Amino acid sequence: MEETAFKKDKTPYLVFACKKCQQFLYVKTTQKTKKCLRCGRSHQVKTVLNKGEIVRGMTLAVNTVKRKQNELAVPEFRSQNDFIIDTKSVQNNSLTFSYSKEDKIDEPDNRFKFKTLLLKLSKLYSKFPAYLIEIMAEDSGIPSQEIPRLIKKFKKKGFLIPLKDEEFYYKISQKN
Repeated sequence: MEETAFKKDKTPYLVFACKKCQQFLYVKTTQKTKKCLRCGRSHQVKTVLNKGEIVRGMTLAVNTVKRKQNELAVPEFRSQNDFIIDTKSVQNNSLTFSYSKEDKIDEPDNRFKFKTLLLKLSKLYSKFPAYLIEIMAEDSGIPSQEIPRLIKKFKKKGFLIPLKDEEFYYKISQKN
């Protein structure tokens, strides 16, 4: 009977960044060209051979690409777990807010949670993207269908101010 055994992949792969879009790619060193999956630019392997890192095995190549791409990621575009709210600095900041009777009667939990998370965001960042509001609202237990309505209400009240020079970015009014 023949024994089957797994062979460890020792094929050399080149991990390099695309010259056009900086997306990391991997390619066998025996190939002649590699087309970037993101922007479509073709790269001659022999010209990028000295600009990359050679690793042995496809698994290691894939993991190297993931690691290098993650190192370049802007923190605000990474996963939500990368955002750490420093509760001490949030509590020490002098920005406060008050609630009207309407806030207390009409959906008090969601409005309170939403206003609290907006306050935290404003203390951490002077301006912040809309998707960050959505991520934090969902983590706070606010239903996703409720978020656009709350954003609209807080914009109408003048508490949440959309920035005209940058789409989908907001800041908090210092008046409220």
